[in-house]
Amino acid sequence: MTHLKYRPDIDGLRAVAVLAVVIYHAFPRLLPGGFIGVDVFFVISGYLISGIVYKGVREGDFRFREFYARRVRRLFPALITVLLLCLGYGGLILLPAEYEQMGKHMAAGIVFIQNIVFWQESGYFDIASSLKPLLHLWSLAVEEQFYIVFPPLLLLFWKKKWPMSPLILTMLGISLLANLVMSYQSHAAAFFLTPFRAWEFLAGAQLAWWHYGMRHEEEAPCANLLSIGGALLLVAGMFVIHMSDPFPGWRAVLPVLGSVMVIAAGSKPWVNRTILSNSLAVWIGLISYPLYLFHWPALSFVRIVRANNPGDTYIVGALGAAFFLSAATYFLVERPLRLAKSRWIVPILSVAFVFVGLLGWVVWDGRFSRKLGSGIDSVLAAQNDRFPIGKHTDVQGTMLHVGGNGKQTLFVGDSHMAQYWPRIQNLLKSNPQGARGAILVSSPGVPPIRGVRSDYYDCEKTLASVNKLLDEDRRIDRVVLAARWGIYFKQNSGYYIGGECIGNSGAKRQAFSLVGEMIRELTAKNIHVTVVLGTPTGEKLAPQNMLVRHLNGKIEKRVETLTQQDWSYTAKLSDGLSETAISNGADVIDPVDYLCADGICISENDQGPIRSDKSHLRPGYVREHLRYLDATVEP
Repeated sequence: MTHLKYRPDIDGLRAVAVLAVVIYHAFPRLLPGGFIGVDVFFVISGYLISGIVYKGVREGDFRFREFYARRVRRLFPALITVLLLCLGYGGLILLPAEYEQMGKHMAAGIVFIQNIVFWQESGYFDIASSLKPLLHLWSLAVEEQFYIVFPPLLLLFWKKKWPMSPLILTMLGISLLANLVMSYQSHAAAFFLTPFRAWEFLAGAQLAWWHYGMRHEEEAPCANLLSIGGALLLVAGMFVIHMSDPFPGWRAVLPVLGSVMVIAAGSKPWVNRTILSNSLAVWIGLISYPLYLFHWPALSFVRIVRANNPGDTYIVGALGAAFFLSAATYFLVERPLRLAKSRWIVPILSVAFVFVGLLGWVVWDGRFSRKLGSGIDSVLAAQNDRFPIGKHTDVQGTMLHVGGNGKQTLFVGDSHMAQYWPRIQNLLKSNPQGARGAILVSSPGVPPIRGVRSDYYDCEKTLASVNKLLDEDRRIDRVVLAARWGIYFKQNSGYYIGGECIGNSGAKRQAFSLVGEMIRELTAKNIHVTVVLGTPTGEKLAPQNMLVRHLNGKIEKRVETLTQQDWSYTAKLSDGLSETAISNGADVIDPVDYLCADGICISENDQGPIRSDKSHLRPGYVREHLRYLDATVEP
């Protein structure tokens, strides 16, 4: 079996990578680019694993069976341990939907497709990534997908005697180019999917070819400069890159190139010999894999229990537990099983891994759900009661129709417009062919204000679709505008008119002016306009915040009060928007008049919370109780 010469500085580089990731996940403000530690891991993995393949092929003793058996011994002991502990502790503290989702992610691990699952889950209403205990396994899935494909390709290139280095560089270039394009077109795809990450492994693979394929392992011209330069690139990346930047993209070149330079320098330069090879760095590097596996679930569990606001004490406690479990797993589980001579180790680990995945499947199926009281169940039911926002080929967002083909009411806005649709559907679903109908055009994150540009959403495309609809459909005689207005007019909201954020006073006045202009244009066409102001929003109103949870699994219900004074900023905004709408000929509906009483915002009724989250009203409540839009679709 082929082995590479041990380099303690690479274990030290592993320590740098894992500590960067851990610090970022625990205290992101301390190290805003710490997540690039994953990219460092990819380069190290590409270098070491490809080096084993090259050296084995060159010496004639490479065997796929041994190669993948080695991967099983390296990966499965710690992974199985972490998954079983998550399964056990998750069953104690997680709510049914949370536990089922964790089971789904665990089941996806059987075939290493967690990255694809997380990519598909990313979306407007998806839960925060910090509340997914197994989210970090996406990187393991990317790595294994790469090593299912890459070693057979290398062997093919070798047997065909094709030029290895040009082929690797070509694949690297294609993957890098695809990554650069996709990082702007789909951040989630570029981040999670293997084709857009493969170039990072290939950078390590190319260096490994130089060392082990071309036999230049001991050659490192300007080694100290290489090492120092690479270290500076890594440090710069950890402080300069932010998660809000399109990533990986060109920014990922910093950690990838930095890692390649540090490894290429060899073990003798001062940085590698003194800093990376010191005993503490090497020790952390040795436990870096179980530490990576443990730290995220530990942090995620305390964030779940503490409503994503655990405080530093809980975070430090979670990290302490992660370090302890990592060291114990490495010395008591991973190392003994990896070094064991028995030929049964690999089959047993493989069966155990599949068994854990099947357990996840059973959990995903809801067979191990916790039994909770009716008060808790009503809160959970509210969380899961959401209006499904889909997509239509003609518009970014949702376009729906209900009722007859006579006169039409057009509803335009963001997800706070879409939340009203269940009531409209209920009122018009039985209308005959010639009676009134309703059309919904809704895009999450897009305010119904012409001329507004966003950092995140294609506002222009959505509003252009609305304008086209108004021009072409002469049946429309009423337009209703609704949105979560307050979020667009905050400082640094990411929404602009010209180059100025509409949270600034000058741009805010211009935005109001554009709303007034739109109303005047519509009323001039004999279209009646109604502007619906914002609904009360706040963390206190969110169903998930009505539950007080403890690390021992205990759950209590607590409903806090949100007053209209708590909501004063949006109230001031509503006054300005209301004045603009009325002065330009529109009617105004203020949901506060219906959703607050005696200065207190209503949070629940006999059926439980009236919202599905901190801002959206739940469809069941809207359908049965919300009457303030009824007049917009009456004959």
